[in-house]
Amino acid sequence: MSAPGPVRHFRDVTPRRGDCCATHVVHGDVDGSGLELSVVLVEAGGTTGRTVPAGREEVLYVASGTGQLRVEDDHRPLAVDVGALVDGPAEYELSAADGELQVVVVSGLRDPGVACRDVVRTVELSGQDKEPAVSNREFSVLFDPGRGCSGMTQFLGYVPKVRTPRHIHPYDEMLYILRGHGTVEIEGHEVEVGPGDCYYLPRGCVHLVQNTQDDFLVELGIFTPAGSPTQHTPVE
Repeated sequence: MSAPGPVRHFRDVTPRRGDCCATHVVHGDVDGSGLELSVVLVEAGGTTGRTVPAGREEVLYVASGTGQLRVEDDHRPLAVDVGALVDGPAEYELSAADGELQVVVVSGLRDPGVACRDVVRTVELSGQDKEPAVSNREFSVLFDPGRGCSGMTQFLGYVPKVRTPRHIHPYDEMLYILRGHGTVEIEGHEVEVGPGDCYYLPRGCVHLVQNTQDDFLVELGIFTPAGSPTQHTPVE
């Protein structure tokens, strides 16, 4: 098993700066999983371009702000809690409206062996069902092969005021804390987390999550290979 990525706030990572944007590359492809997590900040009124190479795909999630996604001639509005998918090879643009646009971007490898439906460009979280998970948690899936994403699953996880059992997953996962506060224990090391914190869990990594507040701890998770977020094995 590879070493887990450290918990770090995206703003603690020196960004790559463009004319009107800053890209914080928080976790790169550390072990061949293909996953790379970045947080892209676009200044008010600004536009930035990104390229998705052949054989890769990117799932996006708007953490704050409003704006627009343009993929060729396809223009889609962006707002908080909207997810998006761009499959390569492709070039796309992110444009911010009146305030800063903050987008969490995870790039991953396409899986040519997985049968996919047609690509769905954007999905609103408000229209997705919540499904049950262990420890009274719930989750909502935004992207997976059912919406044209062959290599990854993107979901929102809702953790009530509870401590999960220690467990492992059969997939590699990038996570971003959207709302709430709590702690994560990764291979026996506990760290406090809050909005903007990111971490990486390679498959087989023993971990647990604890919400220390009354409100939900809400995590954005993206993992490969695609599957169900409920896949886990308790280790206690």
